[in-house]
Amino acid sequence: MESKLSNIFEELKTKYNLSVRESAPDEPELKATIESFRDLLKELQQASYVHLADLTAYDESPATPRFYVVYELISLQDKKRCSVIVPLNDADPKIPTIIDLWKGADWLERETYDMFGIVFEGHPDLRRILLPNSFKGFPLRKDFVVDYRQEFDKKLVEEGLFDPFGATVVRGKSE
Repeated sequence: MESKLSNIFEELKTKYNLSVRESAPDEPELKATIESFRDLLKELQQASYVHLADLTAYDESPATPRFYVVYELISLQDKKRCSVIVPLNDADPKIPTIIDLWKGADWLERETYDMFGIVFEGHPDLRRILLPNSFKGFPLRKDFVVDYRQEFDKKLVEEGLFDPFGATVVRGKSE
């Protein structure tokens, strides 16, 4: 089984002109282009990497490219993992959605948008998932000012729906 998987990654490396390295023993990390990553993900899915374990991003500021989107895939059949990493344009970080490939990407893409400001083009409901809509900025970007104080919609705070300096409170109908 080991050689079968190794052969798949060698073929993909050649076909998509990928850089491949091992992030851990037997866990390849494939660096793809924005133009080819969807086709690569489809091929990996057909080659038994059917589980999208995670989708996230990271910020390498001040380096260029600055943003990278990371797809963590698992082959349940072969008990193996691999990562696909896609560098993005710094000025306007956008990447096509993969909800059509994995339905579970829906909330993962929303979380990545909320924290990094990366737009997933074609996403059916791309909006904040962790922070209120009035929140300005993206907290996991390296240029985010951590002690920056923001004014929030007074109604949100008064209703206890969002308290930016305490715990988030969700009130039920009985309260």
